[in-house]
Amino acid sequence: MTQEKFKLPRSSYEELLKIITAYGTRAKPASLDDIHAASGVGRSVVSDNNKFLSAVEIIEGGNKKIATEQKGKKLSSALDHEIPEDISNAWRTIVEESDFLNKMVQAVRIRKGMEISSLGAHIAYSAGEPKSPKVMTGARTVIDILLNSGLVKEDNDRIIPAKIRTAEIAPTAEEKYVPSVDKVLTTKVFTSPAFSLNIEVRIDAKPSDLDDGLGEQLKTLIKTLSSSVPEGEKSDESAEQEG
Repeated sequence: MTQEKFKLPRSSYEELLKIITAYGTRAKPASLDDIHAASGVGRSVVSDNNKFLSAVEIIEGGNKKIATEQKGKKLSSALDHEIPEDISNAWRTIVEESDFLNKMVQAVRIRKGMEISSLGAHIAYSAGEPKSPKVMTGARTVIDILLNSGLVKEDNDRIIPAKIRTAEIAPTAEEKYVPSVDKVLTTKVFTSPAFSLNIEVRIDAKPSDLDDGLGEQLKTLIKTLSSSVPEGEKSDESAEQEG
């Protein structure tokens, strides 16, 4: 079976970061010579890595390239300011939105962990590249990218799935804002010249809950409470919405 063709990085993770940071500092598209001068990385090495950086949408352009607004510049800025959390978030977005990189994460999850050497070989094989020293260096760089995204973690000589904290999971469109309905239901069940007894029920519910029949259930509850009022005594029922 023919494997998917995907150009892996051609240098170490640290060297790749220098190139990304250099692209991020440019206000306009830069040539290979520009990035070579800004990063200190060889011109040919910059050229060899550009295909990978373009494939994962960190840079864009023709002969002259520039960091993309949504991915490249965010990652470059986080790297330049050395903010670990922002670096991780930027890489996570890149990994999750790259079909190839996301498949590598899924491969780790499906197997519930892989030896580092096995994952490296799997990355090279899946990319359809020969098992050469440069390719395997690039495969190791991909592993480092996955690790820095926080989607996987290293456990001795294995790469295993990472548990993402609930707070880190972005809310869905429906969860971003759902107005609540705060109702205070009060019924007077007994009254006398000396004192009166009231029962108050506070309901904090979403509009969808009310649509599912909660309103009718509340009416039934009020009628039940009201039925306990002694004959001849006055009872009342009120419902107030606060916000």
